[in-house]
Amino acid sequence: MTSEAKIAANRRNAQRSTGPRTASGKSRVRRNALKHGLAALVVRDPAVTAEVEQLAAAIGTDGARRSAPLIAECEVALKQVRAARLDIMAEMSLVPPTHERGVKADQLIPEVDRLQRCLDRLVQLERYERRALSKRKRAVRLAWPSEEDTQWL
Repeated sequence: MTSEAKIAANRRNAQRSTGPRTASGKSRVRRNALKHGLAALVVRDPAVTAEVEQLAAAIGTDGARRSAPLIAECEVALKQVRAARLDIMAEMSLVPPTHERGVKADQLIPEVDRLQRCLDRLVQLERYERRALSKRKRAVRLAWPSEEDTQWL
């Protein structure tokens, strides 16, 4: 059981943590999900919407009419993730050669830091790719159930 003192301390702390108060802080927080656009819905952009609709029409056979838009949206999201990954890898390949003699360790630190940031971004992209792949797999199973999927129905 939590003590009264602990409950009171939690309430005091909760009153202090109310998020950003300044206009610049609020605008910075508002853009958190839009850092690279992968967390947002892909169909907000008219060009992306047209691409999703065209792909859904190509997929939309009799069995997949309901799932086709979702499958198409996942495919577009995967395309965006893979393009972002290529950009990061291109940035990583721009590392100047540092294997020459006379290069001091303190000169390598900025390059190592930059490469570490690139690797961190690659790891973050994996989350969006896994989410899109899982969502697409679920939609495909709804459109074309296998014998294993229907044995319990």
